[in-house]
Amino acid sequence: MKFEKKQLENHQVEITVETDEEQFKKSKGQAAREISKDSKIPGFRPGKAPYDVVQRIYGEDYIEERAVELVINELYPQILKEADIKPYGPGKLDDIIEKNPPKFKLSIPLEPEVELADYKTLKAPYKLPKTTEKEIEVVLKNLQTNYATAEEVDRPTENGDLVTAVINAELIKPDEGQDAQILKDTPHQAIIGENTDEEQFPFKGFSDNFIGMAKGEGKEFTHKYPKDSDFEHLRGKEVKFKVRLENVKKLIKPELDDEFAKTLGLDDLKTVKESIKLQLETEKRNEYDNKYYDELLDKLVKKSVVKYPPLALEDEINDVLSNFESNLAKQNLDLDTYLKINTREKEDFIEKDIKPAAQKRLEHSLVMDEVSRTEKIELDQAELQQEYTRSFMQMQSAPDFQKLQKQFTTQKLANVTVMQAASRLMNMKTLENLKAYASGEMEAKEKEAAKAEAEPVAETPAVEEPAAEETDPKE
Repeated sequence: MKFEKKQLENHQVEITVETDEEQFKKSKGQAAREISKDSKIPGFRPGKAPYDVVQRIYGEDYIEERAVELVINELYPQILKEADIKPYGPGKLDDIIEKNPPKFKLSIPLEPEVELADYKTLKAPYKLPKTTEKEIEVVLKNLQTNYATAEEVDRPTENGDLVTAVINAELIKPDEGQDAQILKDTPHQAIIGENTDEEQFPFKGFSDNFIGMAKGEGKEFTHKYPKDSDFEHLRGKEVKFKVRLENVKKLIKPELDDEFAKTLGLDDLKTVKESIKLQLETEKRNEYDNKYYDELLDKLVKKSVVKYPPLALEDEINDVLSNFESNLAKQNLDLDTYLKINTREKEDFIEKDIKPAAQKRLEHSLVMDEVSRTEKIELDQAELQQEYTRSFMQMQSAPDFQKLQKQFTTQKLANVTVMQAASRLMNMKTLENLKAYASGEMEAKEKEAAKAEAEPVAETPAVEEPAAEETDPKE
């Protein structure tokens, strides 16, 4: 066997292999036996038909095609070893240049490689945002509204009322081929003038249009969506709304006192506020951490050299798309319905939305793996056991746990959970390590340690023993 190795630009290698006639003749004989074994040839037991009989029935070309496959499968491990190739996945047969003896061309994806930049020099101050009293009050008032009782009233609507309405909406100037109808007899419920920062549908401040309306009354108005609207198909479009008020209710809210706290299962209002503060701080920390680490890894990826074959990105795209479809399923949606609602084509959606997310995730993951190897980060068994227990309990409380039990054995579920727990812990430790360098925490620790090492140890002064008193010999 002879071969030529050529490095391709997309982190693959191209191997051109030449074999000899003797090896091909042997492979043709094996191919004929396999054809005879796979098919029923009258007068012969499976795999026992002579070569010339198989040739007469199936033809020489078919035997040679099967023989080439056998040659490639037999030589592939040897090719990898002699060409010193560490493959990411299986190679691909690009061309059969000659059949007898076989000469063929393979492309083989290589394992990803990372030339890591000096991550210790990256700088990014870590400053958690503080939780304010105003934010706590907003959550408290939302709780108060959630526990309010509604009383139907016969008067025009006011701020704070709970209204029920029916909405119709259509585009004033739809694009060619675009359906003008957006909403048709859609039920809608809102509290007027409250939570306007959170109100997104149909647009922020929509409920203010009901102020002063009476039950059964209708109203028309228009709204132009901004170019950065969350609703892609409505960006920059003007929409005409027709609403009909069906019901008006006054909200009677409970007093914010210790009695209200007890309805929440807590001792007093002070404890409620402390609980809200803790929850807000946790949410802010998670949100800040996600953004902080994401930007930090972006910087590191940009400074590093990350190489991977197209197959690695394809695998990541399939995984991201699968996760996206699983999340849609939890909302009782499928991908086709989602694409139809957002007027998107699947290929365009994958290329513009899924692929960039997959590429970013893949590059972040490869860089983090390299950092963990460089830093020689290891997992503590006690921490791993704790994370595994937490993950398994969380999995058991999931609504689709019984479905998972039917698909996998308990042992397999446990193995998957261990792997996921280990991966999460390793990632967390790696990110914390990066943060320690970027925020200056590691530098401060090193200075403190150097200072402690440099300080001389105070010597204990020698204690002189008291001189023995002279005694009179007579005594």
